[in-house]
Amino acid sequence: MMCARWLTIACTAFAFCVSSSALATQQTLEQFTLKNGLQVVVIPNHRVPAVNHMMWYRIGAGDDPEGKSGLAHYHEHIMFKGSPKFKAGEYTSLLDKNGGNHNAFTGADTTSYFVTIAKEKLPLVMEMEADRMRGLTASDASFATEKQVIIEERRQRTDNSPEALLDEQMNAALFRNHPYHFPVIGWMHEMEGLTKKDVLDFHARYYHPNNALLIISGDVTAAEIKPLAEKYYGTLPKAIIPPRLWKLEPPQIAARHLTLHHHNVKQAIFTRTYAAAPTQPDKLNEAIATFVMAHLLGGGKNSALYQSLVVNQKLATSMNVNYNLFARGPTRLSIEATPEKNVSLETLEKAIDVELKKFIANAGDEVSLARSKNLMKADAIYGREGLTGISNIMGWIMMVDLPPETYNQWTDLIDAVTLADIAVAARRVLMPESSVTGYLLPEESPP
Repeated sequence: MMCARWLTIACTAFAFCVSSSALATQQTLEQFTLKNGLQVVVIPNHRVPAVNHMMWYRIGAGDDPEGKSGLAHYHEHIMFKGSPKFKAGEYTSLLDKNGGNHNAFTGADTTSYFVTIAKEKLPLVMEMEADRMRGLTASDASFATEKQVIIEERRQRTDNSPEALLDEQMNAALFRNHPYHFPVIGWMHEMEGLTKKDVLDFHARYYHPNNALLIISGDVTAAEIKPLAEKYYGTLPKAIIPPRLWKLEPPQIAARHLTLHHHNVKQAIFTRTYAAAPTQPDKLNEAIATFVMAHLLGGGKNSALYQSLVVNQKLATSMNVNYNLFARGPTRLSIEATPEKNVSLETLEKAIDVELKKFIANAGDEVSLARSKNLMKADAIYGREGLTGISNIMGWIMMVDLPPETYNQWTDLIDAVTLADIAVAARRVLMPESSVTGYLLPEESPP
């Protein structure tokens, strides 16, 4: 299964990875809520006789109990290992037999399970999904095997990846008190202590219809989906969901700097992350302005940082800026650059700081802003090509409590951003005291 901490850090999940603006043209949206609290959104798309069924749960790695990091992700794996009606392996084998594609991901805020399959096979998907929401029946052997799977996943994706290790350490330095401090995959020593009871308690606490959102896109309508949803999900009882009691992040008052030397590093890399406010429905315009600002600053070869540092000064070979818009807690903006040969990270950092000060003082021009907006809206059109992409976009919108209509308002929100908004966003986010700077370097030679 896939797991993801953010949208921008794949966000190791495809979730994570809504492009600069993967939302655009008008789309019919239909929605209803079952008596047990399950929200359902249907997005008709009749181009092919197929559907995408995506079940989102408002629970993620940020909700892992203290001392049990990685539990939400471990639970995600166990979801495929047996339920009351379906034996271990049947979920996958039945979907494969019927031509379905499926996967799942765990993020900091949410966990999602998705299937794309022929329209006539949708009842099978719903029956299996409802059954594993009802309960899990994985064997002790499956629990033991899957724990080794997630441990090996950490070894491969994090412990053997210098970039992932540095990002993990920078994230822990950026968020001192909030649960985002902990990696989605978990700390190794805590993962090794996770138990079957931990998983089953987690499931009993959070996996209920009133803590879930179902999004179905494809060759269907709400009129077709509602009877099926009532049949398969409507009989599941609602439950009292424990409130999220996330610790608040204290004020950011000091810039931090980390250096990681690693034997697998062949090319030095510069990284900096800035803490930013969560996306809130009543402050959506601020988040959108920051989103556009990030693109204008480093969202392509015409961006301010790329033009100055790669094209003109030739201090870097690559330059990227990413902003995670869809987070319930404090989010982040990240800058990553690879220096040219014989350019030190210290030299590159000083040049970046100069350019950031220039950008804060004069955040681009109307021509550059219009170019960024057009690119973001073009990305939006392509982002709607696949059924999974449509469901993914809608899910992330609703997981941060934005109304579904945001899906169709996206281009208007982008167009409304002004240079004055960009300047405000730059001053609000690009503050040295709210940053962590990371150097990734080859292993030092022994003295």
